[in-house]
Amino acid sequence: MNNVTRYCRQAGLSSQDLVSKLRIPAPVVDKWEKGELVPPAWVEQKVFDLAQKERTRQLKQNRRPRVQPGSDPKRRWRP
Repeated sequence: MNNVTRYCRQAGLSSQDLVSKLRIPAPVVDKWEKGELVPPAWVEQKVFDLAQKERTRQLKQNRRPRVQPGSDPKRRWRP
């Protein structure tokens, strides 16, 4: 398994995501996944960046506001 495939799996990106975001033909991406071709270094870097952005986006969606013990979570903090 090459780094491109590993990064995609970790971030939950599909082959179609790569095709649409990097504008690379689908048969080339399929060959990378099968190990028939080795992706260039710039592609690895782009996919790594995409995976990082996707992970950050997922973390932001799952983040809940921090509430202090004994405080009312419905009340907004004002300076």
